[in-house]
Amino acid sequence: MNPTVRKLLRQNNAREKALSPESQAGMTDVVVYLRGQDLSRLAQEEIRRDILEMVLAGEARGQTMQQVIGLDYRTFCDEIVAAVPRRPRWVRMLSAVDDILPAITLLLALWTAQKILSALLTGQPVLWLTLTVGEGISLACIVAVAVGLVTWVCRTALRRPPVGAEEGPGGLWKVFLLALVVFAALFLPRVILPQPLVTLWMPAAVVVTLLPLLVSALLDRRTDL
Repeated sequence: MNPTVRKLLRQNNAREKALSPESQAGMTDVVVYLRGQDLSRLAQEEIRRDILEMVLAGEARGQTMQQVIGLDYRTFCDEIVAAVPRRPRWVRMLSAVDDILPAITLLLALWTAQKILSALLTGQPVLWLTLTVGEGISLACIVAVAVGLVTWVCRTALRRPPVGAEEGPGGLWKVFLLALVVFAALFLPRVILPQPLVTLWMPAAVVVTLLPLLVSALLDRRTDL
């Protein structure tokens, strides 16, 4: 993370602790929503700082967060985001790549550890790790599902269901079917596509695992501001 952004993030975290519990919960929803917008990390933290100062000043006058910024937090945030100049397309693309690189490193680390443990338990050579076609597809599906889930959580953080609305049986079946499809996409390829895709020397696998994290560290300085 860029040092300027890291410093502002620490300051905002410290300032947020001075809010009432209700305002802290509201600010959490606001921050999550901002994370899903087309904003640099610096812009997100600057907007967060400005809202924090407004709410803190309001609480000093005896007002709640809703009285300060209104009942519709989403519209309030959208109006602020709309006033921020859009980033160039190439920066948005780099930022999107930067967001998923740490997840790729984590998945590759888990895959490498699982392969090494499996080789030790079965007496196979540890220095050579084989990635199957099914494992490659499963890893790609996990990344896609994770990105989709995070995007959905951020976009719906300030969305409130109608008062009295309940999840009916039809809605529960949709959730169940979606979970079944996701489970199948993540694990079935490993079973039905066991063909080797690539075999890596174990030290090379470690380098490949760390490479996305190193690239992410370099991209942070270009996409945070």
